[in-house]
Amino acid sequence: MIQLYHVSKRYPNGCDALNDVTLRIREGEFVFLTGASGAGKSTLLRLLLVMERATEGQILIGGRNIHVLRDSSVPFLRRNIGVVFQDFRLIKNRTVFENVAIALEIMGLGRKEIERRVNQLLEGLRLIQRAHSPVTDLSGGEQQRVAIARALVNEPAILLADEPTGNLDPELGHDIMQLLIDINRRGTTVAVATHDAYMIEHYGLRTLVLHKGKLLEDRPRVSVRPGQDVRPPPSPLVYGSPLAMQPPVAAAESSLASAADPDAVEAP
Repeated sequence: MIQLYHVSKRYPNGCDALNDVTLRIREGEFVFLTGASGAGKSTLLRLLLVMERATEGQILIGGRNIHVLRDSSVPFLRRNIGVVFQDFRLIKNRTVFENVAIALEIMGLGRKEIERRVNQLLEGLRLIQRAHSPVTDLSGGEQQRVAIARALVNEPAILLADEPTGNLDPELGHDIMQLLIDINRRGTTVAVATHDAYMIEHYGLRTLVLHKGKLLEDRPRVSVRPGQDVRPPPSPLVYGSPLAMQPPVAAAESSLASAADPDAVEAP
């Protein structure tokens, strides 16, 4: 699903944000990205979104080399990648429904389809009663769920989250993490950047450790830890995505293929 080959990112001031990073994240996998501030976590996410370009190396998403994508082709890629930020980045003068619907409006979907997708998603994330509330009226946990709904409404194959629990108290942080894990169980590939050592230890999932721009360690997933929440996944329709009804690999391939773009070049 996501492959990096000897990727480096060097800024004009000489700072190496990433240095010769090679890694692979498979379809349907859940991965933590961790490291101290400045280790390169956010830079890596920005490269995956083509918000910045790598200085050296290749990045493949769904088998396609994004290093050679034209700027005009980047929106096709981003339709398959949902993003959740630490500071939510919601539009403050809009309602919950409007914040989630905006991506579909930009895509030109009809009103009925937008209402169907958004309402189904809000129902699954326990936000339907808040659909017409201004986002400024919501708690931090509710706002983060709105941000997750917005990231999922395009039915992406990949979900990237940059410190999604950083502004939440531990209990709300746990709820958000459990939600991300449930989303992953339905086939979405999830990568979470975090510096929360307790959360990483608690969940025992695969962890990529970055240090001064280098991949220092690749810790494999471990067995369930004492006290870890291992509830079975709820109904596959909980967040309204047709991808939830497919196996992980099929979901990823279906979504990426649907947005295939002629400018995307296969890796050699």
